[in-house]
Amino acid sequence: ISGSIRLMTRHEYMRYLKPKALLALIAGYLVWSLCFVLLYSLLSVGCEAGWHQSRLLGINLLSWLLVGTWLLHVGAGVWLVREAGRREPELSSQSGHFIQRVTLLLHVTALAAMVWIGLPILGLPPCA
Repeated sequence: ISGSIRLMTRHEYMRYLKPKALLALIAGYLVWSLCFVLLYSLLSVGCEAGWHQSRLLGINLLSWLLVGTWLLHVGAGVWLVREAGRREPELSSQSGHFIQRVTLLLHVTALAAMVWIGLPILGLPPCA
């Protein structure tokens, strides 16, 4: 193969097919999907149960629950981004560096998606 591009060896390829490595690759979007489902589930259950009518420190209880859930997930996303940025690639080859950069990029985009889906919680009343 010409140039600086090198294909992964069979051993390197099999290393990235391990469940732990694949989980590390998609962890950010797993956290995002859990955040998405929990926020919409809490909103639906909370509106039906009347949690938006109870107040705590001048803010309705449902908003507190939604903001807390959202911030917990955003914190997990920030942690994933920080860890992906600090972690050295498992393989010192170009393939290892590529996988590490892709993992970091996926975590950053998942974090941006988590921030985006939670922004309406800060400005809109629930159950309106």
